[in-house]
Formats: sequence, C-alpha cells, structure tokens
Amino acid sequence: MTKRDIDTPALILDLDVVEENIGAMAAYFAARPQKLRPHFKTPKTVEIARRQLAAGAIGITASKLGEVEVLARAGLGPVLLANQIAGASKIDRFFKAAAQISLIGTIESEFNVREFEAGAARAGRTADVIIEVDTGMHRCGTETPGETVALARHAQRAGLNYRGVMGYEGHAVLLPNAEKRISTAREALTILSGHVEALRAAGLAPEIVSAGGTGTFDIAGNWPEVTEVQAGSYVFMDGAYRNVRPDLGQPALTLLATVISRRGDRAIIDAGMKSLTNEFGPPMGKTIAVKVARLSEEHGHIAAGESSLEPGAKIEIVPSHGDTTINLHSEYYVVRGDEVIATWPIEGARACR
Repeated sequence: MTKRDIDTPALILDLDVVEENIGAMAAYFAARPQKLRPHFKTPKTVEIARRQLAAGAIGITASKLGEVEVLARAGLGPVLLANQIAGASKIDRFFKAAAQISLIGTIESEFNVREFEAGAARAGRTADVIIEVDTGMHRCGTETPGETVALARHAQRAGLNYRGVMGYEGHAVLLPNAEKRISTAREALTILSGHVEALRAAGLAPEIVSAGGTGTFDIAGNWPEVTEVQAGSYVFMDGAYRNVRPDLGQPALTLLATVISRRGDRAIIDAGMKSLTNEFGPPMGKTIAVKVARLSEEHGHIAAGESSLEPGAKIEIVPSHGDTTINLHSEYYVVRGDEVIATWPIEGARACR
C-alpha cells in the first residue's frame, strides 16, 4: 500500500524525517547539563514517546491528565504533568497514575496544595510536585519570588514532595524576529532565575528547573539554572515553527487531502476545519506552492495557480499548527518514502481529558 492509496483526509507521518528530527534534538542535549523532557502534546502517541526516550530523553512532559494516563498504560515515564488539575476526580486519577509510573504534578497556589494533600490522604501516598512560575505567559504561575518560596514551604508542610519549578516562555517561541525571540526568552528566563535564587537563599534549592519550547530550546537549553527543556514540536516541525526556525528539522507531518472541485482559479479539497486547523496561519502545500486560504467545515479553499490541482488529485498539506490538527484525528499513516508501513493510534487526542 502506498500513501496515494489512503482514503482522505488522513494524517501522514514520514518516519525517516521523524527519526532525523528526534536524533538531531537528542544530539544537542547529549553532552549538556540541561536535558530534554519532550512534550507529549504534539505527537500524542506512545510510539513517538518510546523513540524519544530511547534517544536519551530523561522523561516526557504532558499537558493533560489524559495524556499522563496514556503514558502510564504504556509504562512510559517519568512524566511531568506541566499543568494544574482541579477537582477530586482528577486528583484521584493523578494518584492512580502515580502508582504506575514516576509522576510529577504542578502547583501554583495553596488551592492546588490543599487538593493534593487531600488526594494524598485518600491514596495513602504523597505526591511529587513542582511550582509553576509566571514568566510572561500570564496564564498560571506564581508572580513573585516570595510567593514561590512561601508556596514551596506550604507544600512541604502539607507533606508533598517539592521537587522544583517550571516556567514556560511560550510568548517567545514563535516570534519571527530572531533578536526579539532571543531577548524575550532571556527576559522570561531571567524572571525564572530570580525565583530559583530566592528558593536557594531560603534553603529550598530546586532539583528541577524546567522551561523551554522548540522555538527557544537552545536558549533555555543553555541557561545556567535550567535543568530540562520541554520542547515538543521539533519532532514534526509544523508550518509555524518552520517559518520561525528553518534551521531545525524538516516537516514530518502532513495532511493528505483530495481535490474534489476545480473552478477556474479556485480548487476545493475534502479537508475543512474538522480535519485541519489554521489558527497559526494558512496551511501550505508540502511539494507545491499552494496555501489553504480558507476553511469551511468540510472544505478547504485553495487559490489554485497549480495546474495539477484537478478533481481526484491528492495533495499533501503541512499544517500550520500540528498540535491542534493532530487532535482532530485518531490515527497516523506511517510511511517510509511512499510506502505505508504502519498505522499508529493517536491515543492522546480528542476525548483525552
């Protein structure tokens, strides 16, 4: 079976490129004090996580509890849940997963501490936690070094195993201007360092200082206080990251679509917003210079100057944002060249809460 035999719309993974991207990022961190803990929110399949761990990653980062549970069922860890969870049901699920794999949770307030403390009492075991610091994203996280020190002490008094801190310079990772991206990332990491210094001065030196994304992996990965980097998109290199960091890997992920209509300079493909996302800009053709200019529910609208775009033709589209496009699908068609060698389930997608 070749990829041209696949019914569309469908996600295609070029395994040769995936392996090149994994190997290149692993090589960067191999001899550094900082290590790689890649994010699962991009690939959402244990097949990729296994390969990243085999290449030297010290663990996996997850963004949702459901992703943690996918990894726990596969016996893959250690895992950092780099997000807060709330409610007894999620806290109890956390402790259940923590009985299967090494797992670290994230806190940012006394509310989280109380929830984990109560969950620990129900589970009969403690929890490992790190503190999220707001380094500029303004989502979650402590805002001052004093607040971070107080929260670390509060966690310890509650019987939790405080392990360190994390901060994500996500507002920097996709800045197209390199100088602005570097300076913004450094500002964020300087904030994080201030919290680390305060913790050290209070006798609470963090074991873990986690930061970084694909766009800033070599900034966070060269920052003295940082111990690990959470880069994830590097494994597939979607369109947005390719625009920002063309020096990194090649696109490994494409959406295969079929042209269903051609009217003059307009072509329509069978992939709309239920198969493809465009919040990071229009998705682009992989081998032909076309862009998906607009998405309807089931249709993608292409301004077609390309003569090959006739009804029945199949084209590969590079998503501008891989994470959200992947979340719409249930499987990858894995290829080497044009040959389909496997299908992999996307266990961490959609209903994974």
